[in-house]
Amino acid sequence: MGNPTLDPDIPRLYSLAEAATVLGYGSKQGLHKRIQAGEIPCRYVGTTLVLRADLIDALAARENPTT
Repeated sequence: MGNPTLDPDIPRLYSLAEAATVLGYGSKQGLHKRIQAGEIPCRYVGTTLVLRADLIDALAARENPTT
């Protein structure tokens, strides 16, 4: 099966583990605390917690700027 066609109306999503990695957390717990505090928006798709990749990428760029 080849690569699926991406729908431009559906944003790219990260799982909690993927977002934690992008943000440089050693575990998912630190990110989950920020989500619970209302600092980072997320949604459930079924039983899976997902985060918008564009928001996480932007947050990572702000929090971990390259020198």
